[in-house]
Amino acid sequence: MSSSSKREIVDDGRGADDEEATVVLLRSCVERNPFIGEPHLVLAQVYLTKAKFEEAEREAERGLTLMLEWGSAWDKRMSWEGWIAWARVLLMKARDRSWPQTSWGILNLGLVK
Repeated sequence: MSSSSKREIVDDGRGADDEEATVVLLRSCVERNPFIGEPHLVLAQVYLTKAKFEEAEREAERGLTLMLEWGSAWDKRMSWEGWIAWARVLLMKARDRSWPQTSWGILNLGLVK
């Protein structure tokens, strides 16, 4: 992900109205650097919020695989362990075909059933 693309996605605080633009930017990031997992995981989260569960599962699986293969986070704002945990939550929710609709629901995500 180029630093300017990352800035556009993360730092500008894009809202729900810009979700399609965010998807386009994330896909561009994945095409430019297919070896990093984080853009796949962010894309999976965007797809989950739009109830596109098959797309979310595909991106979460790819992102998790890449993260596990590298054993290191490219995006250092969160630890590698944090990225792995979040990737597993995204994958679980994509397979469950569910995603919380409130902030409280998102805060309560976890691997406990």
